[in-house]
Amino acid sequence: MRSTIAEIDTVKLRHNFHHIRSLAPGDAIMPMVKANAYGHGIVECSRILSAEGAEFLGVAFASEGVLLRENGISVPIVVMTPPEQNEASDFCEYNLQAVACSLESMKLLSNEAVAQNKTLQYHLYIDTGLSRDGILPDEALDFMNAASTFTNCEAIGICTHFATSDESDTTFSETQLKSFNQVINRLKHSGYEFEFIHAANTAGIAHLPEAKFSLVRPGISMYGCAPTYELEAMLTLEPILTLKTAVLSLRRLPTGTSVSYGRRYYTDRISTIVTIPIGYGDGYMRALTGKAECLIQGKRYPIVGTICMDECMVDIGDDEISCGDEVILIGKQGDECITVGQIAEKCDTIPYEILTAISARVPRVYT
Repeated sequence: MRSTIAEIDTVKLRHNFHHIRSLAPGDAIMPMVKANAYGHGIVECSRILSAEGAEFLGVAFASEGVLLRENGISVPIVVMTPPEQNEASDFCEYNLQAVACSLESMKLLSNEAVAQNKTLQYHLYIDTGLSRDGILPDEALDFMNAASTFTNCEAIGICTHFATSDESDTTFSETQLKSFNQVINRLKHSGYEFEFIHAANTAGIAHLPEAKFSLVRPGISMYGCAPTYELEAMLTLEPILTLKTAVLSLRRLPTGTSVSYGRRYYTDRISTIVTIPIGYGDGYMRALTGKAECLIQGKRYPIVGTICMDECMVDIGDDEISCGDEVILIGKQGDECITVGQIAEKCDTIPYEILTAISARVPRVYT
């Protein structure tokens, strides 16, 4: 195994699950495990979350659901993006639940369910303002009247998704919530009721208690992160991923020596430059060039020069470090810590992108 690994703390994963559970007592919980469980390993994390009592798992694409089924995951799986035309067979064969976003896709699913003699369960997806997927509020009743005629299909849920729930100003989220409640009430008066009503993602759970309904969909909080520092302070989460590698080589260089592609960095003194075997091919973004740091022997050092595909370099000055010494890119070492949020800020992005960018060639090791 490479020295470059993403180490996943399964005890902390369990802690985060039960902490979120405590914030929505009595509700079903659907941890989102899409995008390789936000970079943490979809199969292994799904096994743990299922064992801890998750009532559902949420994925983005049918292929992710198929992967879980083929690895023995039996809990209900909801595919939270609209079904593609060529996926109807997988939804029925692997017992995946769909979100209803168009009559055309529901008709395809119904036909396939009849052909396979299966019953397909689905969740009516209401677009209350994200303008990405779903049925518009004014069209919801007509949609359900039409969808209810499709055979071998059962509506068990209704959902929406917030556009700004991670912001401290909840005005627009409250507008979305009002619209969603109006749809629910209108459908109820017409005889349509749903066992599972869900809207709250991580930020919604923290900011909008009235949005918890009967099912919540925590995403990044499962993995110990939050969309913003404000939300991080509101939640008691434990980051579960440590991105680490080891010193590969060292060289003593004179003053004025250029380092890496493009000669963007020059030593300003006689210095030891360490090479570590991680780069943008592993998801350690090139945008961190000139900005990133790492931890070695409990001390912060600058990563210098252009980050390469497979390696990058560290200026350790006159310090004594040996080949094989542990290097932390994300996580704690001694009293120092580098967080996903800090790295995201340096790249002008969000923690989600940093975590999901960690590539498949980085082994995930579960502790």
